[in-house]
Amino acid sequence: DSSANPLDVWVENCTNIIENDCPQGYDECGVCNGDGSTCSDYPDEFQFTQSVEQAFYFIESVTIDGVSIDNNDWVGAFNGNICVGARKWDTSLCGIGVCDVPIMGDEGSNFTEGYMHFGEYPTFKVYDASENSYYNAIPSENHPWAHFGIYNIENLNGGIVGCQDPTGCNYNENATDSGECEYAME
Repeated sequence: DSSANPLDVWVENCTNIIENDCPQGYDECGVCNGDGSTCSDYPDEFQFTQSVEQAFYFIESVTIDGVSIDNNDWVGAFNGNICVGARKWDTSLCGIGVCDVPIMGDEGSNFTEGYMHFGEYPTFKVYDASENSYYNAIPSENHPWAHFGIYNIENLNGGIVGCQDPTGCNYNENATDSGECEYAME
């Protein structure tokens, strides 16, 4: 009986929705009569799954090479190469202009495998939407992850990490943040 279902749909299983009272059908976001506008606009590298284990890192300012990012840019958090949280950086939508990045922990499910564990340190990236570019970002403070943790970071600065020494074999003339240099054996 569909009258007890407030969504006016019958669910056959977790992946198949039987259309009951949705004349135009469901859009790609799963919205009845939708136009697809509510789908995630997360950048490709910033896709992650919600976890019941979370910590929140509040960041006062985010920059790329010392210049504040725009409200269409994003901040992502990583455990190794796995994205564990992200936030679009529109500070007008954040309390007193300070946004947070929710960082997910490994809850033991397949969906959160490789996510944060107690004591691990997340790394960060900044996505510059206008340039369609990702930058590794260095926090002014490092805080180990803990479930229900709430942390403050004064600044997160993105840039190109690389060898800045012209005598290094792996010299990168575009590097803005110092990385490891490799040198030829003499």
